[in-house]
Amino acid sequence: MRRRCYLFKTIQLLLIGFLFYSYAMFQGGVVSYTLFYAVCGLLVYLFVMMLYPVRQIKATLTVDDTEFEAGEGTVVTVKVKRPLPLPFMFVTVGLSLPDSMHPTFTNITAFLDHVWPSRSLNTMRTALVSFKRETVFTYTLNHLPRGKHVLEGVDVTIEDIFLFSKKATQIKVNQVIYSYPISISTDKKNLAWTFQAVTKKLHPYHKLREDMAGVREYVSGDKMSQIDWKKSSKQETLFTKQFDPKPEEKVMFFLDTHNVTHEDEWAITVLYSLMRLFDTHKRAYHVNLAPFHERSFDQSLSQKQKQQKLAQWDVSHYDLTAVVFNKGITPIVISSRQADALPEALMYQLKKQNGLLILTSTTDRPKVSVTAIHLTPGMVLGGESDESK
Repeated sequence: MRRRCYLFKTIQLLLIGFLFYSYAMFQGGVVSYTLFYAVCGLLVYLFVMMLYPVRQIKATLTVDDTEFEAGEGTVVTVKVKRPLPLPFMFVTVGLSLPDSMHPTFTNITAFLDHVWPSRSLNTMRTALVSFKRETVFTYTLNHLPRGKHVLEGVDVTIEDIFLFSKKATQIKVNQVIYSYPISISTDKKNLAWTFQAVTKKLHPYHKLREDMAGVREYVSGDKMSQIDWKKSSKQETLFTKQFDPKPEEKVMFFLDTHNVTHEDEWAITVLYSLMRLFDTHKRAYHVNLAPFHERSFDQSLSQKQKQQKLAQWDVSHYDLTAVVFNKGITPIVISSRQADALPEALMYQLKKQNGLLILTSTTDRPKVSVTAIHLTPGMVLGGESDESK
């Protein structure tokens, strides 16, 4: 097909040249031959454009900021370098934006809106170049949503000034941009109450009766309350009780989503904000990433590593409907579902293990009697109260 196109255009150029040659021969005169020579120059230009090695064009892509919070933006610079500095050429460059960049997220107040506007996919920039080999194009990407955004390609198209021939190519690049989840301000009362409710859930488990493992002879500095007076009276020397160490608490956060972008993203924001509070108070926790593969991370990771894991978390593939909680954990489920759409099996497990449910999209009570807290955007950002209490 491409060869036929080249053959057809070559015949067109030869026909035009023949017509002007015939005109110059029959008309004669300086003007006719001058016109013929000028047309010959243009025909050579068009022929060279038709055979231009577009695949030898190189492009480099740089990003000013590769890590920032959701709602912010960055500037992308594309440098195109041509193998032949042919003048009077239109060069059009476009970015191949990933699907993760399509919605726009302004700031945290965007969670109060039910619909997020879509981003314009028209990233084409056109420039008329001269003899310079290198041409620079800049793009400003504002209001990026949470996610790991990968720019994989640069589309380059060249055309002559007469639009006679058009050639295009795609240059592969691999530039990663991390847009980290945004955090709720710690001065929000609803978030502080939620953190207190989570810690209260842990206190009964943390203050379980410690079983006495044995006794040993009294050492100076032992507490008087730990002395075993009964055994001490029989042996005529002081003995101190020894206890098994307290069981280590294990909090695990689970996310329950239902493929509604703004509601699922708000659930992730709540999760990240609670993680920040746990880190501030130096409390241990785990975050479940894949229910059926038991992939998770804990508080020992650096802040940047946690942000990157949450940024590249694709919640559309996260299904909590059939998960089975392991024993020995305190599950904290953050759900963006409506109260009547919560999986019953999940709720019964949550109740059995004395877990906590955080509802981020509704103020209704769940059907199964579990400890539930409501953290909707309206309550946290808009000042609404929890009417279900």
